[in-house]
Amino acid sequence: MRKTSKAEPRSCEAQQQGASLLPIITVILGVMTVYQLLIFAIHAYRTVTFPYQLDYGEGPLLQIAARVARGEPMYPPLDQPPYTIASYEPLYYLLSALGVRLMGANFLFGRLVSLVSILAVAACAGLVVWDRTRHRFAAFLACGTILAMPHVMVWSTLMRVDPIAVGLAFVGYWLFTRGHRTAAIPTFALGAFTRRTNVAALGAAFVEEAQKRGWRPTARAFAAQVALIVVLMVGAVMVTRGGMYHQLAVHTASSLGKAWSWEHLWSLILFPLRVWPVYFAITVIGAGWCAWRRERRLLFLFFAFACVIFLTGGRIGSAHNYLIEPMAIGMMLVGVMWADLSRRGPGIPAAALMAIGGAIAIQMVWTDRNLSYSISLVQPKANGMSSAYVVNLMRRAPGEVVCEDTGLTVLAGKPDSLMPFEFTQMARRKALDPTPVFEKVKEGKYSLIVTRFNPLDPHEIELHHPGEDWKAGRWPDGFVEAMVQRYRLAEEADPYFVFVPKG
Repeated sequence: MRKTSKAEPRSCEAQQQGASLLPIITVILGVMTVYQLLIFAIHAYRTVTFPYQLDYGEGPLLQIAARVARGEPMYPPLDQPPYTIASYEPLYYLLSALGVRLMGANFLFGRLVSLVSILAVAACAGLVVWDRTRHRFAAFLACGTILAMPHVMVWSTLMRVDPIAVGLAFVGYWLFTRGHRTAAIPTFALGAFTRRTNVAALGAAFVEEAQKRGWRPTARAFAAQVALIVVLMVGAVMVTRGGMYHQLAVHTASSLGKAWSWEHLWSLILFPLRVWPVYFAITVIGAGWCAWRRERRLLFLFFAFACVIFLTGGRIGSAHNYLIEPMAIGMMLVGVMWADLSRRGPGIPAAALMAIGGAIAIQMVWTDRNLSYSISLVQPKANGMSSAYVVNLMRRAPGEVVCEDTGLTVLAGKPDSLMPFEFTQMARRKALDPTPVFEKVKEGKYSLIVTRFNPLDPHEIELHHPGEDWKAGRWPDGFVEAMVQRYRLAEEADPYFVFVPKG
């Protein structure tokens, strides 16, 4: 007969206490998640209905959408003013142009598309967790925490390509893994027709299909998938008379920046770790859990593919938009891990869940207390009065204007204008000759130049290194030099600085 030690009752008692605390932690985390969903809903309503530009990337998209709505080329020549460049494949531009035709030139329709897309991401993540675990709270947790993450909350309501690209990827993945291949294949194709790097979900879905049905039938389905994408791309190149191919090739070459430097890769990893450490850490833990368990490794593959694209895309500014997909997948894997651990009973699994749940709750509280750091609508750029004032100034100004927020020139009804960031990057890579633009500035041909920085400010001058472009590559050095010589600061409307020709 086995002897019972005195330590065993204490151990059992500790396990029972841990198990009894887990439902409390679950309830607290559930309430916190519901509260975050409420914040998401309020932020979404206020942002979608905000009439002015909130992010630099919204302006070029609205300008191109307005061009297409007027029947003008989506991909005009790069070597001719106003040097318009379309950075992505046609689908989102076509949808946005439809919105311009229906609602006029504004951001509302494009932001609604992004909002619906991110809601689809969260819903499909929850459905995948439910399909794999049949655990209700785990599915809800995956869905809710995706929407609670600050960068997802911000990008969910911006007129940007990335939300719909990720949304199509998640919808296609869920359809494909549920056996709806006929619907998933065109969904994946539309995703690639929105953003050409949008292939992580496609690759993971076909690998999982090969594990289930064998490589031969999967190869046939994959061939159909590739053929459909090729048909869409070749058709778009032919319709645009090579304009799409030329523009995308030039933009890729001009926007890669430090594509393959270890410094750039490390900065991409440090960004979420520094800004949202808990969200980043638990996605890594969830990914590690799924990689360790054989029956979950195919889900981990989806995460791994998305991380590879995020780390090797190399596009300037990609720490934000390309991060949406791997973080959303990571939260989905956290949901799977939660379901697995919750069914392992008391002891270490319960303690791990309590630690994870507590950490998520703390991160949510920190986010709520630092909304100005996390959410775009409370940033200075969301000054509606200043934006309205600048739009009215440009509307009354004769001739051409240049504004850092290109979308404001569209709202003012002005002709297509220079896109500062795209123009700067193409000039840096010698994809175009910037001299004619510099000469126009020297001659005072632009009636207004509106920036988000003041190059006359001693602090800005101290931060600028001669020979380099201003404000993280957004304004060419030659442009700013000419502007300082020929223009004077006329007005300030925070965060804008309005310059007019001297005399």
